[in-house]
Amino acid sequence: MDPKWILKGLVESSFVVASILMALAVDEWAQNKEYEDLASQSLEIFEREIGQNRARLVDVGPYHGGIRDLLGQMAALDEEGLDVRPIVEGLESPVLLSTAWETALATGALTHMDFQTVSALSLTYSIQEEFEEGGPSLPRFFSPETISAAENRQQVSEAFRYLMDLTQGESELLAVYDEVLEVIEEALDRDATVPEGDSIGS
Repeated sequence: MDPKWILKGLVESSFVVASILMALAVDEWAQNKEYEDLASQSLEIFEREIGQNRARLVDVGPYHGGIRDLLGQMAALDEEGLDVRPIVEGLESPVLLSTAWETALATGALTHMDFQTVSALSLTYSIQEEFEEGGPSLPRFFSPETISAAENRQQVSEAFRYLMDLTQGESELLAVYDEVLEVIEEALDRDATVPEGDSIGS
């Protein structure tokens, strides 16, 4: 066989392989860029949602704290006939959102974030869920006229303990929100400086 044809075949084959490798590299770069965008967008959504949840707790904090202090004063008075029902009726914590976490799980966005950020987000939403579902339950209160004086004093004390637990839980959750928002901000700053084509999770 003519060596020139062998050389030509090798050159053409090299061009084909190079073209395939180049196409794969371009495809990988585009895919990595898509993953980076998904992770960054998810982090921004997390930042907004957690900021909204934090704002809701901040808004209700003074109200709950005021009721707690009032009930504390009532419990200290230890007087008969004190009715706590008008104070605590309808009392509840604000609704906290978790859509960003559920969406990130569904889209796989978490797999393209660094471990520290994912760990902080997971812990935050776990604590939030525990606060909402495992937090203190508002006791049932009765009119002072229908129960004994001792039972009424007991329910005043129970109302005070409930507000103590509630405000403490809200305060602890606020601290968690502040910490994870710092983690998210650092992650967004890092992502903004990642060279094009590099993986966010790398």
